[in-house]
Amino acid sequence: MRVVLAADFPVHCLPGMEGGTAGHHATWLTPLAQELSAVPGFDFHWITCTKLVSKYREIRHLNQTFHLLPRGKLSVEMFTRFHRERRLIAALVRKLQPVLFHAWGTEQGYALAANDFRGRSLISLQGILTAYCAASPMPLLTRIQAAAERAVLAKAKHLTVESPWGADHLRKLAPAASIDLLEYGADPACFDIERQIPEKPAAVFLGSLTRLKGVDTLLTAFTDPQLSGVALHIYGAGEKCFTKGNHPPNIHFHGHRPRAEVLQALSRAWCLVHPTRADTSPNAVKEARVIGLPVVTTLEGGQTQYITHGKSGYIHSPGDIQALIQGVLAATADRETSLRMGATDQEKCRHLLQPARTAELLLKIYQRVGQK
Repeated sequence: MRVVLAADFPVHCLPGMEGGTAGHHATWLTPLAQELSAVPGFDFHWITCTKLVSKYREIRHLNQTFHLLPRGKLSVEMFTRFHRERRLIAALVRKLQPVLFHAWGTEQGYALAANDFRGRSLISLQGILTAYCAASPMPLLTRIQAAAERAVLAKAKHLTVESPWGADHLRKLAPAASIDLLEYGADPACFDIERQIPEKPAAVFLGSLTRLKGVDTLLTAFTDPQLSGVALHIYGAGEKCFTKGNHPPNIHFHGHRPRAEVLQALSRAWCLVHPTRADTSPNAVKEARVIGLPVVTTLEGGQTQYITHGKSGYIHSPGDIQALIQGVLAATADRETSLRMGATDQEKCRHLLQPARTAELLLKIYQRVGQK
């Protein structure tokens, strides 16, 4: 079966492209490609639009073919519903003649291209932008992307999403589509990390510095004297308003850092804090649970499937500052508590988040959708 996977693949992981930018949100795609490298009976072709090439480039890697197409200016692409990229993708797909077209994400033009395809198609959600816009004020370009998402979902026949939380939202947006749960595996490097927490308690936040991620709630909580003895290490970039002003000495902004440094920070943290207002299934929480950290987070998101309140973390309503404070205090009461909570259900999470499991579930979906 020939399958086209159209996605923002981390092209810096491909041979000859190592000089590209290593920061990338779709970290699960590289281990997925590795798992698909030895699957008999399938011919996988990845299509990625990227600014790292100025003309079409083809790379053979992991027994799969990667087709790189030049990306235009993102704002222009969005305002034109990715007309140029859809045209390039359509021309390539006509040559490839796949049995199934699988698009990842509604943020770019891949899902629109999947709807253009006249054969069997499948769309995997990476985030549900419509739900995010409802949860928090979002930039204009994101609202435009959300409008395109709703148009895509209205026509989609087959969808996958990472969490029951996501499935509940998709049933409202795509009532005619079949929906499969497909959790994306955690970074394989996380499975080899052992916790080495210091004597003084420290919490970590990983993600974009936005209101959607609850960074306003986070900073307010850690400015409270109750948490003055807990260091907060923030990794990520975003809205500059959050980094401005005078913050207490327990709050540390690190910005974007190399992956190895971020994983080391997780290994030394007493807990992860993720006060999101809406999240389909955040990578940071998955990585924390695989490593064995307790997580303090909210009800709004797929991350709750990895946390048992009071046992492996604490779950509160978005924006509830006092509940966040009490959760962090409980998770960092002492080193033994942090280690015990982190180990609770850790093996279960490690099983659910193996990249091999993602590939196994995906192949079953391919077999079913590709034969309809």
